[in-house]
This record gives sequence, structure tokens and C-alpha cells, in this order.
Amino acid sequence: MSAAKSMSTAVVESGRPQIGRVELLSAFRCRFEDRDLRFADAPGALIVTVALAGESLGRRAVQARLWPDLPPSLAAKRLRQLLWRIRREAGVLDADAGEVWLAPGVEVDLHEAEARARHVVEGGPLAAAPRTKGAPDAWRFLGDALLPGWTDDHVLAAQDRWDRLRLVALERLAERSLEDGAPLDAIEFAALATGVDELAETAYRTMAAAHLARGDMAGARRVYTRYARLVRRELGVEPSAAFRNLAGQGGRRAGAGMVPAPRGRGAGRTVLVR
Repeated sequence: MSAAKSMSTAVVESGRPQIGRVELLSAFRCRFEDRDLRFADAPGALIVTVALAGESLGRRAVQARLWPDLPPSLAAKRLRQLLWRIRREAGVLDADAGEVWLAPGVEVDLHEAEARARHVVEGGPLAAAPRTKGAPDAWRFLGDALLPGWTDDHVLAAQDRWDRLRLVALERLAERSLEDGAPLDAIEFAALATGVDELAETAYRTMAAAHLARGDMAGARRVYTRYARLVRRELGVEPSAAFRNLAGQGGRRAGAGMVPAPRGRGAGRTVLVR
């Protein structure tokens, strides 16, 4: 891929000024040279497809993703028409005879978000990650869904990748906050994680531990009970031994105990959250 066809992260690193921005988190938005652009569904879908790719896309690849059922000649004609319409409105996309890419200086919020999430996930013990104490708002973008309501196959695949990444990042941030002595932040991060995957045990377990760190036995009990009921109903299994042990610790502290896992079918089975 040539330097001219690099995406937003390379644009920033090269020092080129930002002239446009494509937003894919929460909803599709496009801004170019201080103008908010409004595109119909078809040109918007083309911009989204190229923005999601993270690099230049061959024309045939674009055509296959947007019009898989059309003959190649008709799909190629539609692509030429859309490129003309978009470039007449604003220079968001560039293209040559073989490829399509975002114009230099056009950033994509998803790529920035992915880079920050990976910084957390891949930071080993997270020593390189910024301290999270008092900073949930700085990471709230991890709670934003990617293009909600879009059902194209390539968008659904991108949504799955984003959800996996942001879930793990939120879990790490919750754990780091708890280690740093910020249980309220841990609870907020864990709550965001449960919004990504309501069956992911790690977030609930960290949330319960954060409540216990605050001395809130009732809060921890509510978290455990809610999760236990959820996985029994949805999956027919019990929380993991680690979560049950944590619940038992909180129960002993409270003197009353948390709701124990019933014996019988499914007892002792661990919920797979990945």
C-alpha cells in the first residue's frame, strides 16, 4: 500500500493536517473541511466500507462487499457513479483504476479507539497504560457500539471484532482500577463491559469485588445473584468456582452469606466468556 493510500493513523503520524473525519461509533457521521456532510444510504455505505478496511481496497473487493449479487460490469458502473457523487460533494475518498481509499487527512474514530483499546489489552501487566483512577469518562468510548443497526456482512464482522476488543479492554481497565484503589471506577468500567456482553463473567466478578472493597456487601450480593440467575436462565450453567468463592467470602464478611449455587445439574460448571 502506498503512503498516499494510508489510513488515518498513518496520516496523523506523518504530520499531515486533519481535513476530515469519519465516525463509525454510535452512528455514521462524516465531516470534511469543517462541514457536516449528509450522504444517502448508497454513498454512505461506500464510505463506511472503505473506512472499515483500514487500508486501500481494490475496486473488485468493494463491489463484492456492496453488491455481491450484481454482475461485475453493473457493480463496477455503480461504484463509478458513487465515487463521482461523493467526490462532487467532498474529497473524502480517492481512487485510481484499481483501488479506493480514504483521502489523506481523513481520520476514522474507530481506528483511534482500536489503538487505545489495544494499548490496554497488550500492555502486559498494564504498566504502560495510563492510570485509570478518576478517568472513566476518558474511556467511555469503549461503551459505544459500532454502526448499530447495520446488517451488512462485512459490517457485522467488524462489529464482532470491535466488541471482542472493547470487552477485554474494559475488563482490564476494571481490574486495573481495583488494583489502583479506585473501586468506583472499577464498577463503572465493569458495568460498561456487561453492556458489551451480558454473559461475560469477568466483568461481574470484578464488579462484585469492587463492591466488597468498598465494604458494600449488599451490592456485591446483588451482582452475584443477578449474574447467577442470568446464566442459569440463558445457559443452564452456574457461575465459575472463582466467582462462587468470592461470593462466599463476601457472605462470610456480611455474616449472612450470598445466595449459594444450587446443587445438581450444571453445578460447578464454568461459564465460557470468550
